Amino acid sequence: MGKAKLYLIAFFALSVFNTYAQNGVSEVRFNITQAPVCASPLGIFVDIEVRATEGTTFFMSEQNYRFSFNREALANPTIVGELLSGFIIGGTGLQGFTLYSPHNLTGSMDTVVSYNIELQGGDGVLVDDRWIPVGRMGFDVLDALACFDLQFHSEAIFPRTFIGEVFVDGGNEIRVITAESDYGNINSCFSDLCRLPVEFLSFTGEERDCTTHLNWQTATETNSHFFVIERSANGINYAEIGRLAAAGNSQDLVNYDFIDNNPNIQNYYRLKQVDLDGTYEYSEVIKVNTTCFDGSVSDILDVYPNPVSSAGQINLNIFSKANQSANITILNIEGKNLLTKQVNIIEGINTLHYSVADLAAGTYFIRLEGDNWYSDAQKFIKVND
Repeated sequence: MGKAKLYLIAFFALSVFNTYAQNGVSEVRFNITQAPVCASPLGIFVDIEVRATEGTTFFMSEQNYRFSFNREALANPTIVGELLSGFIIGGTGLQGFTLYSPHNLTGSMDTVVSYNIELQGGDGVLVDDRWIPVGRMGFDVLDALACFDLQFHSEAIFPRTFIGEVFVDGGNEIRVITAESDYGNINSCFSDLCRLPVEFLSFTGEERDCTTHLNWQTATETNSHFFVIERSANGINYAEIGRLAAAGNSQDLVNYDFIDNNPNIQNYYRLKQVDLDGTYEYSEVIKVNTTCFDGSVSDILDVYPNPVSSAGQINLNIFSKANQSANITILNIEGKNLLTKQVNIIEGINTLHYSVADLAAGTYFIRLEGDNWYSDAQKFIKVND
């Protein structure tokens, strides 16, 4: 693919497959987690998910997920979400992060489609048995009552799905590309594709006494299990802040409410509705700001990208109570002041940019400082390219 990699993996001969492949089984599956598009043209979303089975590890390197589908039911596969992409902090390698190249989807003359993902930097090893979503594909639906027949290819007569696995041989860690896996295909047919398990009527939120009150209402529920309430400061990176049990099965109006007692100044909320079989879908996103601010005169809401590359810059989302001058200060992990830059900020939300080209790779903290106040420090990591 013409890109420099920290790990270079070649396809091994069949004898290598036979030597190592029996030691562990990696798992790959299709999963429909997002509601279909019930308009013209009709569409569905299909995720590719992977996991390492218990007691094994799974090397997410140069993956080729090769599959076919019922072309009388589906058409025009496209990548609509790179769910495993960009910087991922917390890798098992020495660098402690993972970096993936943009994904791509290609076809071939024998009607097989190949979803490709490439490790560009860091370590892509999965060491537990959680299902990890790799990417989301979109399809046009030609026949809503037909069987989709999404099938991974493992037969030798077709291009196979290749999986990276990690094995220990004589105390040495060996990484190989194998064609062995436990594949989760979708063979089922849908009698009513656009009958959603939960029909949302509304999802709203408002500030009350420095808390956020969230309310939502469902018209119908089928096999619903629970709702996960998620919050984000930037509308991109979400974290769970609570859960509520769902009604299960209902044809009546059901009202739910949840109180966020520790909101940020700027808050984005969404609901993750989980069914009894583990499938899930997301609600719309709502935004609720709070006027309560019990800290300094200004505060940093978000720092991104994080990690940041050696020649890059970090971006800061800042909230300020007033038009004022302040200093952006970078500290090392011992609390020593390394860099200071004066900035002018206005009342409300500000977005500022700060070059970190002069910093060595490592962990740092950044904060705002005024004449008699300073904000909470936010941590960021700088890595070498």
